[in-house]
Amino acid sequence: MEPTLSQVIDFIREFTGHRRIPIHEHSWLEADLGVTGDEGVDLLEEIAQAFDVQLYTEEEGYCNTFSLGENEYLFHSEGLDLFGIFRFINWLRGIPEPVVRDLPVGQLHRALVEATRHKGKGSKNAAC
Repeated sequence: MEPTLSQVIDFIREFTGHRRIPIHEHSWLEADLGVTGDEGVDLLEEIAQAFDVQLYTEEEGYCNTFSLGENEYLFHSEGLDLFGIFRFINWLRGIPEPVVRDLPVGQLHRALVEATRHKGKGSKNAAC
């Protein structure tokens, strides 16, 4: 059975502990709810397990599930670079700065529905 948006919101509310903040399909996980870094990965792992679907693969990570391009990520890292030293070093080495695409609750819901529909079909998708 496909998860409803209400079920996904209830799961996120329970996971984050946000009981008073309104959560709807346009709520951003990171900007609105403060889900970032390892907590974001934990959320995706736990919600996939709760709804018995696969959002992550060893070959593609979350790239196919969330249509991530090269050098795109869903959450900022939790590391601290007070003086921008690591960004400067990466710039000198020609390494582009990662692009973080905040994930709205509605897109997470659609990904769960899609994963539910494709569950058991064994379909392979191209890596990003």
